[in-house]
Amino acid sequence: MADESSKKDLAWKYGRLQNDQDINTFVYGFCSKVTKGGVYRLKQHLVGGYRNAIACKKCSDHVKEEIRDYMSKKKEIKEQRNLIVDIDVQDYGMEDEDVVQNRKNDKGKQTSLNAAYKKEMREHTIQRIARWFYDAGVPLNACTYDIFAPLIESIGQFGPGLKPPTYHELRVPCLKKELEATNELMSSHKAEWAKVGCTIMPDGWTDRRNRTLINFLVNSPKGTMFIESIDASSYVKDGKKMFELLDNFVERIGEANVVQVVTDSASANVMAGRLLEAKRPQLI
Repeated sequence: MADESSKKDLAWKYGRLQNDQDINTFVYGFCSKVTKGGVYRLKQHLVGGYRNAIACKKCSDHVKEEIRDYMSKKKEIKEQRNLIVDIDVQDYGMEDEDVVQNRKNDKGKQTSLNAAYKKEMREHTIQRIARWFYDAGVPLNACTYDIFAPLIESIGQFGPGLKPPTYHELRVPCLKKELEATNELMSSHKAEWAKVGCTIMPDGWTDRRNRTLINFLVNSPKGTMFIESIDASSYVKDGKKMFELLDNFVERIGEANVVQVVTDSASANVMAGRLLEAKRPQLI
């Protein structure tokens, strides 16, 4: 018996199985001819022009055109799918940085297509991505983020038919998963700080509104983690206030975990550093 997915083919409108247990033998709807070859042979019979199937003389022109367009679209979708590398089940769950490398390693599995066709397909796709950047007002340098290339690669590996995320998915479940992943990453960094120590690195800068902001980063052999950004406009030149800020941050990270605090040579920072050394002499 034919399954429901196979019966989605447009040609089922113009033919039926002679026997429900035999999916290859069809009775053609216009001429009542019985033949084998499945639903694909039925479409060839309706459209005409194939050596393996005699054209139906009773099929109307509009039905022929309908079937011909349907076959053409299915062929196009199949060609697009041939661009996609078969993904091993074990590839799921890889880290993002592995996705692009996996694609490179599997080049031999691709079905080779005409280079000009692939170039045209890429240009069409890239134009749509660019249009989204422009319409959404996304800064163009976002395409240089490390996560962008794996994003594009993942979409390509999924193939045709990927539904975009909904507003709810982005706002609730996806955000929740990303928060969990960030907390797990933070926990692994904290474990490293306790094991081998870390360096606190306040990084000051001025934004377009002329505010002095300080990004607090913590560095260890595992990498650098951004912790918090603070508006220090009102006290950036006050050595005592800067000391209080640095001291509170050392307390937050854990004095036993901090090896050193690295700042620039601004006079307020030099004073803050001396006060911090006086209170916590074990710091470098």
